[in-house]
Amino acid sequence: MKIIIVGGGFAGVKLALSLAHDIKFQVTLVDKNSYNFFPQFLYQVASAFFEPFQISNPFLELFSGKENLSFQKGVLKSIRPTENQIVLDTETLDYDYLVLATGTETDYSGISNIEQNSFSLKTIDEAMALRERLLQQSKKASDTEEPQEIKKIMTFVVAGGGTSGVEIASLLAEIKRDINKKPARKFSDVACEIYLVQKDSVLLPAMSEKSGQHVSNFLQASGVKILLDTYVQDYLDDKVMLSSGAIIHTENLIWTAGIKGKKIHGLDDEVYGKGDRIRVDPYNKVFGTYNIFAIGDNCLETSSSEYPEGHPQVAQVAIQQGENLARNFQLMAEQKALQKFIYKDPGISVVTGRMRAVTSWNLLNIELTGKRAWATNFLFHWYPMMGHGNRLKIFFYGIRSYLFKQQSF
Repeated sequence: MKIIIVGGGFAGVKLALSLAHDIKFQVTLVDKNSYNFFPQFLYQVASAFFEPFQISNPFLELFSGKENLSFQKGVLKSIRPTENQIVLDTETLDYDYLVLATGTETDYSGISNIEQNSFSLKTIDEAMALRERLLQQSKKASDTEEPQEIKKIMTFVVAGGGTSGVEIASLLAEIKRDINKKPARKFSDVACEIYLVQKDSVLLPAMSEKSGQHVSNFLQASGVKILLDTYVQDYLDDKVMLSSGAIIHTENLIWTAGIKGKKIHGLDDEVYGKGDRIRVDPYNKVFGTYNIFAIGDNCLETSSSEYPEGHPQVAQVAIQQGENLARNFQLMAEQKALQKFIYKDPGISVVTGRMRAVTSWNLLNIELTGKRAWATNFLFHWYPMMGHGNRLKIFFYGIRSYLFKQQSF
């Protein structure tokens, strides 16, 4: 059985590794990058706590010793469902079964000014671009005399009050504290501001009200200004224009306010649902097809009574879908009935500072904050999601960076 997986994120890698060493399956994973990376640590790369190599693993290393797994670098251009082929930018590949695990991309709500002038945080390249920006702005402010100009240079607006937005805002607050401790910085007494803009009435709507309020209190105590029931309408000439009518003068807009699926040429328009996610049945099979599946953030399954709007686009869903589809491929090979995907929600965790976090364990109905939450976050959220080869690597560099604040800043 020849299986092609397009996308090397959590879902694609979990599926491939779950089928490793089973000679019934010849699995080829296709990705535009030659490595898998841990996106939960992208903001740590942006802040220089981690380097890119510390949160990534080459696919060839992940698949080493697994004779039925192979990797093909390439960009998916189109699918030919009737011919069981995919067209890459480099070649054409045949498949018996195709699995789309292509993830999501940033959704700028069709606002070109925001797309062209803001920073997002979906890839390692974007994390490095944001890191370079932080360093450049620090240097630029040091060379500037006018206080209002310094304030514009060192003011940051984060759009989106979900996990990514909260973690980035926390990170910026910590960097600001560290910079302001340096006596050589002449802008230490300038009111450099950090804004977190959230269109909903609460931060982190996926968490409990208690956890969300704890995060909000901590951010405000760290100097972050939280604007609820507000969204960014436009960004032009260093002016962030808000739905409230207010304007924030800044050179730095970080956009975490939306994601959407990636449309693929060759699939019918009817296949796509809300947020351009690919509609699938409870077995993750794409509607209107017989041998094409979709797993991870890019798929939309609405038959579950618990998740009628689709499953949350988080790593644990992707991992569990990869595991379930691997079991179903085994059942297909044995001509047995398939198993529906049922999500077991382990909870959610958000990092709010150096060795600080808020963690909610839904299965045990437990909520933790502070250092205990950070430690459990590593053990029960980060560790299971990391590639097998870099667990110890991330643990070593993470502990060293957090304990001794070893970062290039």
